[in-house]
Amino acid sequence: MEEFQPYLHYLEIGELYTKVGEYERALECYEKLTECKELAALGWVNMAKVAFQQGHRQTAKQYYQKAMEIDSESYEIRYNYANFLLDVQEYPEAIENYYKALEQEPNLALAHYNVGVAYSRMEKYEEAIQSYQNSLKMNPDDYACHFDLGILYFEIKILKNAVIHFQKAMELNPKDSKCYEYIAQCFVKTNQYDIAESFYKQALELNPDDPILYYKIGDMYLSQNKSDKALEFFNEALSFNSMDALLIYKKACSYADLDKVDEAIKELGMAIQFNEVIKDIALMEKTFEKMADKPEFQELFK
Repeated sequence: MEEFQPYLHYLEIGELYTKVGEYERALECYEKLTECKELAALGWVNMAKVAFQQGHRQTAKQYYQKAMEIDSESYEIRYNYANFLLDVQEYPEAIENYYKALEQEPNLALAHYNVGVAYSRMEKYEEAIQSYQNSLKMNPDDYACHFDLGILYFEIKILKNAVIHFQKAMELNPKDSKCYEYIAQCFVKTNQYDIAESFYKQALELNPDDPILYYKIGDMYLSQNKSDKALEFFNEALSFNSMDALLIYKKACSYADLDKVDEAIKELGMAIQFNEVIKDIALMEKTFEKMADKPEFQELFK
């Protein structure tokens, strides 16, 4: 161990340099590690991580490959390399290396989870579901895996399964507002608005400074023709960003539903000022048809 000690100092100093962003000095330290046969692979891995932080992806890839050449039996190096490939969106190669890591260490639940992430990003949903489930067999209390599986089921519209996994994620991490938010959206999509409202309110209690939550709740009320309530939540959302064109447009829709024509036209005009795309959206909105003959409305589209 004493013969490694000088090199271990280089490791410690390199880690300190990395933390403070002194990447070139960190690389010099890690390069010293590669001179020690027993620590060479670790040196190349750390150099790869620094190169990636510098934005040198191809160099990072080469360093990881050198590390694996030196220590081909290390599932940790293979797993770290696969994580790097996942980060740079080289998904097929990432999956291949996760499976190679699993050949070396079959109980690596995180490898199955990350394979699920890769397949999900490739929109290969069946493979993603199977990989997430493989991970949960090994680690049934993995919050992130339950949450991501819930997201996947939500995206492919298998809402019953989505709710099951969001509820499990909620049990594991009851203070994450996102679980409540997504469960609420599941119930909105099945027109169970009372249940959705309850979950949205719990999400707001946990995260009262999230403008997107106020927007989604407002949009739910607007879809139910509860436009007075919708306005309350759109105004709350606008208190975080008063120039959000979409939120202002939603206010215009609410006023139109309430037959408050002047207010609707005023808000619509403001939304169009912030974003011209609102014109196209408004022309497709049925709620504005009743004011289409108003000169003030027509003026907005000239």
